[in-house]
Amino acid sequence: MPESGRAEHSSQAIFLSYASQDSAAAQAIFEALSAAGFEVWFDQSELRGGDAWDQKLRRQIKECALFIPIISAHTQTRAEGYFRLEWHLAEQRTYLMAHDQLFLLPVVVDDTPDSAARVPERFRERQWTRLRGGVTPPDFAERIRSLLAGFPVPAARPAAAPERFTSFATASAPAAPKEKSVAVLAFANLSDDKENEFFSDGVSEELLTVLQKIPGLRVAARTSAFSFKGKSATTQEIGAKLGVSHLVEGSVQKSGNRVKVTARLSRVANGEEQWSRSYTREVKDVFALQEELAVAIVGELRGHFEGAGAAAATLVRAAAQGGTTNPQAHEEYLMGRHLVNQFSAETESRALVHFTRATELDPGYAAGWASLAQCHTWFCGYYGTLTRKEWDRHLDAARASAARALALAPDLPQALASQFWLEFGYEFKWKTGRTIAYRALELAPSDPDVLLICNRAAMTVGNSAEGLDLARRAVVVDPMSAKTRVALALSLMFCGRYDEARQESRRVAELNPHSMFAKSGPGFVSIHEGKYAEAEQAVAGAGSEWHILWVRALACYGQGKMAEGDAALGELVAHNADTAAVQIAVAYGFRGANDEAFAWLERAARQRDPGLSTLNNSVLFGNLRNDPRWGPFWENLPSLVPS
Repeated sequence: MPESGRAEHSSQAIFLSYASQDSAAAQAIFEALSAAGFEVWFDQSELRGGDAWDQKLRRQIKECALFIPIISAHTQTRAEGYFRLEWHLAEQRTYLMAHDQLFLLPVVVDDTPDSAARVPERFRERQWTRLRGGVTPPDFAERIRSLLAGFPVPAARPAAAPERFTSFATASAPAAPKEKSVAVLAFANLSDDKENEFFSDGVSEELLTVLQKIPGLRVAARTSAFSFKGKSATTQEIGAKLGVSHLVEGSVQKSGNRVKVTARLSRVANGEEQWSRSYTREVKDVFALQEELAVAIVGELRGHFEGAGAAAATLVRAAAQGGTTNPQAHEEYLMGRHLVNQFSAETESRALVHFTRATELDPGYAAGWASLAQCHTWFCGYYGTLTRKEWDRHLDAARASAARALALAPDLPQALASQFWLEFGYEFKWKTGRTIAYRALELAPSDPDVLLICNRAAMTVGNSAEGLDLARRAVVVDPMSAKTRVALALSLMFCGRYDEARQESRRVAELNPHSMFAKSGPGFVSIHEGKYAEAEQAVAGAGSEWHILWVRALACYGQGKMAEGDAALGELVAHNADTAAVQIAVAYGFRGANDEAFAWLERAARQRDPGLSTLNNSVLFGNLRNDPRWGPFWENLPSLVPS
């Protein structure tokens, strides 16, 4: 051993060891560490075994600087596996090291307890890190950077990997869209009836949804991919804005009971068409057509992503759960999705009708029930426009619909997302909600809605670094969405990165100038930064909506303008007591009026105000978090909810 006490490493590489069932989590860790500039040795081959593989495996474990074993419920249940050989070899290497040499970095990607884990004893001697679902916050990468500091980089690189071991990504790779990335653009409606646009949109959206669930494949989200609809843009321009290497485009022509779908896959770098095909089927066979289309595309991309060893048909079939074979139910569902994506109370109300019809026509339509739950939950989130009785009705309907969807398809991410909001946002069961969110992330790692619920779960329990990382990932897959940009702006603000948060708030205003955050977000950021005059100016003339009144009340009080602050708070209480109880509590807490603040917090709990999940983040709530009543209130929050 050298005098420094460090082991002599021939590489600065990190070796990831995982069970095949944890490939999605391993892929996420691999991508995060590679993006942070590390060389990561990550076996993506399904063809393990043989002398060449064995020799390469032993050499890599002998030469790597750090060994990260991924521990989970899957490794618990597997008594045998190649990952156990890797673990054994890594443990054996530690016996040649000084006792203070850090080589093992165990990572747990779920709730597997340390004490019961089936791991080598040497693994228990190290502090374990929990990266649920493989979500890797920046501080984990920085920890690794500090551990590797001082390790010499070898002059010569290791030999190329043998045929049974895939090549490893390195930090020197050029910044470019990943080969395993694709965007599905809105298919053109070539039908004589232009109202059939909902059908062409639906065909492309369902294809996108299936591809989002393929392990290791990053798929641009619907909002961003469909933002180019009707616009003239080159393949390269679209690829650059969405950060993808491939595009899927197509058209749908429906005539009577026949439908023709044409699709093509092209490379962004040169616009070259890799594959194209046309399908003509009866409408009742559109489900089989969509599956055939997805299988063909996945087959073309198989060599570019983890899981490529599995048959394309098997991957697609696993991802396409929750559907229907009833063509009428399917059309009602597609019309509902078309309306939901217009984001207004009027179109949501109409969508409810179509989703209800879809589930009546096929009671076993899990995706229909999940969309019905999502729609009812949307109204719960915007209950400022509803009476309390109407809000309660939507909440009960959301519960029943989500339960039905999960009974039919327990692993349907859309249904899990609705269940998350019910448990987390309205029952305040933080641990249960977090488990649901990260289960959905395992199933759909490219779904921005799933990334955003994980963001909310992380931020609520005070894990701001993880929450920020999740928000950034959501923006990567959905860069043209105001919703993902709002989540990123809030996460940046709660992390104290105010200039970046203000920049994101401007992007929100560009994408959706009529949104709540576009109007009050910049002022909200300035409040957190302590720039109260700037905050007041930001909402000057913006109206009298509750979020505007709230910022104004805080900004005026912060400047000592008591009369103006009292007036804004009084108006907020008079007109928004049923919809802004949390914000009223924050305003009182900001003033140091803790008795009034706790009274409003209890009212917010009785009203199931989802804003309660944001309280652990805001610096505005510091007065109340230091109050001895805060701990009991937070711990007993679920018991305050009316049964």
